Parts: sequence; C-alpha cells; structure tokens
Amino acid sequence: MTRQRYNTTESWNRILRLFQGKAVATDQPATMGGEVLSTDECVSDLTELLSGSLPNEVAELPASLVCTVPEANEPTNPINTRAMTPASHAWAHEYGGIYVSTGTVSSPNQIIPATTWTKVTGTFKHTMWDSGAEIYCDPANDQVVINEVGNYFVIYHIDILNRGNAVTLEMMSYLNALPQYATRSYVELGASGTVDGSKALVAFGEVYAPATGSAMSLYIYASAATTIKVAAAQLTVEKMNG
Repeated sequence: MTRQRYNTTESWNRILRLFQGKAVATDQPATMGGEVLSTDECVSDLTELLSGSLPNEVAELPASLVCTVPEANEPTNPINTRAMTPASHAWAHEYGGIYVSTGTVSSPNQIIPATTWTKVTGTFKHTMWDSGAEIYCDPANDQVVINEVGNYFVIYHIDILNRGNAVTLEMMSYLNALPQYATRSYVELGASGTVDGSKALVAFGEVYAPATGSAMSLYIYASAATTIKVAAAQLTVEKMNG
C-alpha cells in the first residue's frame, strides 16, 4: 500500500460517499465515476448529512464502523469499539422458545419416579420466533438446543396437574437461590435467571454450551412417585452477549 493513495479532493469525495451509503466499488485511485465534488462542497455536504439537513440523503455508518455478525456472536471479542446496529444487536441476543397453550394441550400423563430428576416429555407443541441455527427450537423433543458457547438468560413457566397423591414437586432449582416447591393437585411454577457458562453441564440441561448441541429442557423432581399432566408450559432462552 502506498503512503498516499488519494489526493485531498478524492479522499473527501470517498468519505462523503461512505456516509451516504454509496461507497465506491474499487479502492483504486481515480475510479470514482459520477460527479466529483470540490473539497469545500464535500465538507459542506458531509456536515449537512451528519446534521440531517442534506436534502434526500440519510447518513449511514460505513461497514468498517459496524459490528459484524461474527463479532456480535463471539462472547470473548471486545465489540465495544464498533457500533451495534439493530440487526447486530439482534444477532448478539439470539433467542428462541417452545410452548404449549392452555386449552390446546394433548400431552399424555407422565409417571415421575421418586427422588429422581426426570425430563418433562410429550408436552411442547409449538415454536416461538427463534434465531435459527444458533438456537434451535425442538418442541417435538421437548427441548431448545444451544449451538453456541455463551451465557444465557432462561425463563420458564409450567402448569402441572398432579394425578397422584400429595407430593412435593421441585422444578429447575438451579435458577433460584431457593427451590420452588408445591404440594397441591394443581401446580403453577415458573422462574427466570442466568446460566453461567463457567459451570459444569448437569442433568437439568443447563444451557451454557461447553460444546455445541447442549439441550435445554424442563426437569421435575418429586418427593414420591406420582403421575402428572402438563396443562400449559413455556420455555425461553436468550443469549446475553452485547
């Protein structure tokens, strides 16, 4: 690269076009084409453009100043040196969820063994909006699959009909300082919290992914064997980077 590629006039024209979203296709000197403004005209237009007063023009950030998709998705990359557009903000906050609505449940009764963490199955029927490959919603298998390393915010809510005798039910205790318990025949449980990527993966299906393909599911713990039926349920995960 030469120390000086463009003269002053061409440099200002290129800068103006960058902020107009009309970047020149090639970086070779004297290849701009179209109307080439004087230096004073460029500086004047750029001032108006950035002030929002240049007719029929709206300022755009050049691509070199905007956070890219890989940067937005990389948890260890310092992206604060680049601007995050609404799109890149969405990339950094990937999320998805699965649910079944009250009144539409066709899940079967499920036997829950005593004092064993058991995955709630045959429950979820629908997918919320999701970000695709990074967070894969899989209601048929009652899980949300995380395909990216990172820390996640988890929200769940579940309504359970307890078909057996009165037992103590506990859900997803790792999200709360205190476990949630219930002994009624109709149980409504929910919680939200962060999952720290430094922990070890355990049977609850915690979702910080030391490798790709970690699955997030709901697990239930009963003080004695019982039979349950899910009346409604929601499970959402969101990546916290950015």
